[in-house]
Amino acid sequence: MFSIARGEVMDRFEPRVLICCECREEFVFTVAAQQYFAERGYSDDPRRCKSCHTAYKKQQRDHQVVHQGGDSDDSFYR
Repeated sequence: MFSIARGEVMDRFEPRVLICCECREEFVFTVAAQQYFAERGYSDDPRRCKSCHTAYKKQQRDHQVVHQGGDSDDSFYR
């Protein structure tokens, strides 16, 4: 984690405009979001806007539920 005072961390960031890889629309990578990413050790910028990220995560969860259900004998893989 960061040992820098909260005010100093904020000075390192400025809002940036990024392009979503899904919808190709511009979105703002806010100072708060940059702080969140930095605090968790993420080194890459987000690739998706908020709405596309939410849809992507929902699709991932729905896909996992489909493949986790079913028979215990793994007949899906036969």
